[in-house]
Amino acid sequence: MTSILHSVSSILSSRVNSAERLGVLSLRNPVEFTRRRHGRSTSDFETSGRRLVVRAAETDTDKVKSQVPDKAPAGGGSSINQLLGIKGAAQETNKWKIRLQLTKPVTWPPLVWGVVCGAAASGNFHWTPEDVAKSILCMLMSGPCLTGYTQTINDWYDRDIDAINEPYRPIPSGAISEQEVITQVWVLLLGGLGIAGTLDVWAGHTTPTLFYLALGGSLLSYIYSAPPLKLKQNGWVGNFALGASYISLPWWAGQALFGTLTPDVVVLTLLYSIAGLGIAIVNDFKSVEGDRAMGLQSLPVAFGTEAAKWICVGAIDVTQLSVAGYLLASGKPYYALALLALIIPQIVFQFKYFLKDPVKYDVKYQRTAVLGAWHIRDGISIKSLNERIYDGVLATNVNPRELPEMSSDDERDEKELDLTSPEVVTKYKSAAEIVNKALQVVLAECKPKAKIVDICEKGDAFIKEQAGSMYKNAKKKIDRGVAFPTCVSVNNTVGHFSPLASDETVLEEGDMVKIDMGCHIDGFIALVAHTHVIQEGPVTGRKADVIAAANTAAEVALRLVRPGKKNHAVTEAIQKVAEAYDCKIVEGVISHQMKQNVIDASKSFLSVSTPETRVDDAEFEDNEVYAIDIVASTGEGKPKLIDEKQTTVYKKDAAVNYQLKMKASRFIISEIKEKFPHMPFTARSLEEKRARLGLVECVNHGHLQPYPVLYEKPGDFVAQIKFTVLLMPNGSDRITSHTLQELQPTKTIDDPEIKGWLALGIKKKKGGGKKKKAAKKAGETSTEAEPMEASSSAQE
Repeated sequence: MTSILHSVSSILSSRVNSAERLGVLSLRNPVEFTRRRHGRSTSDFETSGRRLVVRAAETDTDKVKSQVPDKAPAGGGSSINQLLGIKGAAQETNKWKIRLQLTKPVTWPPLVWGVVCGAAASGNFHWTPEDVAKSILCMLMSGPCLTGYTQTINDWYDRDIDAINEPYRPIPSGAISEQEVITQVWVLLLGGLGIAGTLDVWAGHTTPTLFYLALGGSLLSYIYSAPPLKLKQNGWVGNFALGASYISLPWWAGQALFGTLTPDVVVLTLLYSIAGLGIAIVNDFKSVEGDRAMGLQSLPVAFGTEAAKWICVGAIDVTQLSVAGYLLASGKPYYALALLALIIPQIVFQFKYFLKDPVKYDVKYQRTAVLGAWHIRDGISIKSLNERIYDGVLATNVNPRELPEMSSDDERDEKELDLTSPEVVTKYKSAAEIVNKALQVVLAECKPKAKIVDICEKGDAFIKEQAGSMYKNAKKKIDRGVAFPTCVSVNNTVGHFSPLASDETVLEEGDMVKIDMGCHIDGFIALVAHTHVIQEGPVTGRKADVIAAANTAAEVALRLVRPGKKNHAVTEAIQKVAEAYDCKIVEGVISHQMKQNVIDASKSFLSVSTPETRVDDAEFEDNEVYAIDIVASTGEGKPKLIDEKQTTVYKKDAAVNYQLKMKASRFIISEIKEKFPHMPFTARSLEEKRARLGLVECVNHGHLQPYPVLYEKPGDFVAQIKFTVLLMPNGSDRITSHTLQELQPTKTIDDPEIKGWLALGIKKKKGGGKKKKAAKKAGETSTEAEPMEASSSAQE
């Protein structure tokens, strides 16, 4: 900040240096411009009552005289060019028009458009008066204020060069005084920073992101133009800095205003700022002679006009073509083709005009180059916007259910990977291996007086660490981590208890603990839930009954969820097993099919059917994956919600596009969209203060699906068993589970039908004979299912 504020005093002191280089600088009022030349060594810029005299050494004049480009005639030129601040401007005496010319309005549109693209890519811009007003204010900050500041301070430090290249510009011509330039610099700089701070407050930012961006951009503008650094002296560094400030900074401002500025967005926008480097080079061709005279190493000076023009078009075209390739690799071929269609006319203009004579056609081509940069922004913001529309966060008039790439089951079936791919099977089993180990870690922490929140955090941390160590060197980024946050629910709590950090709930001796968690690799999900009693020795009484009921029902479901079977048959069998143990299956629990990035696909079955809860009839098929979830209770099996504030687990609903009103809600949904686009998450993972304010509105309007914490009556016990099963062509493969404690239930299985279900194998056998007889004999002697164990791929 000190460097920026010092720029004004630097302007004052620099007139001495300027006088030493160019001769004598004397200022008198008012400003009425005439120009005359005295011999070879002196140029006078006279005014009525005020005279600007510029003297150069005779040797300098000899060197520069033949290189001076045509000057704009005092009485000619275009008034439009004057207002836009470009070559061919008419001379003007109106002070406000001169001030506007000094800010070069022709340079504002790329930054204004950058704000639009950043807002669109945030996925959280809505066509409401408030959001439109915020975006307009952000455009005012980026364009007129800070770009105007940049152009004004650049013109001040370029006044020596402009005296050679463009002596009709406001400062070298004397059309605006030194004090007026200083005032304009201050007003534009402080105005831009003030707007940035206001937008931070308006957006509810705890960190003043926009103010920091504005401050950083202002500092970059200062060191670009001002000594001693004067980045523009180096063609590579200076032009990239200029390109980044024109392309990246306004994008970041727009995205930070309405959403979250993420590292990947920062990196990507900086990379395609290389195109901005090319655009900046275009601006250097008109100043070659002045730059050479003043010792500035612009690329046309350093490499010559011929080489620099190819560097220029190469930087622009290669970057744009790379973005088209990025869109193509991201599965967006139509957007890639659209971007190519926009690039082709630009390349035509390159060969038709710019490459023939970059000095003559620099302004005409610069317009197409700037449009090319906009094309790049469009390409990436279209991709980002497209993804966010599919996530249902951006409110538009289009129903996301009608979009071609929505993740509905029917539309995705042809595209989804399934168990026919060995790589998919490997990813499922890798996720299962991690979550099975995580279950062991959590069980080891379940001790008297252990805080439940600490246990949950350790479970999630273990999954993140283990999943993060896999597929590090994959060519394509593979998302991986927690598929369902660790929940630890005790006694009569049915499930989903994953408290906030401030919760002090602890475990006690004798508690019946239900652990529920999940892991995914590349969206392929493995879930597990297990019930454990904190005690030494075997579990007895009603606790043993309810665990045995849930376990035996899960074993029956495993044998009935097989290709060709109907889902309603599984529901009936589960209820029958629970009744055998004098227990109830908890209402509302559904076992879902799972697909890539879909934890609750369309096919499902109920554990118990009720008039209020129904699912469509379905038939199981080969190569499907299911999370079989059984929850049994010693009570009525009709749990109730006691305290909504205990609900901390949510999942984003991709089909909802309601326009959220509260700033905190919009911020939270944007954060959720970035961090948890597909999987359930816990509120602990969000910024706590805004989560408290924003989650309520998100839930009330359907953006988030809550996983409520429900309870049976005090004194009842609830047990849960959940596992993931792959319906492979050679039979069912249960990939998640854990061995149960020793159980001594008060009930045993006597029903022949249940015994018959338990006798069914889970693998398809090639032969018969002895194996079938052995299975039959096992069915006759077994009275209840063995404690669940994982398949060979799972870890105990």
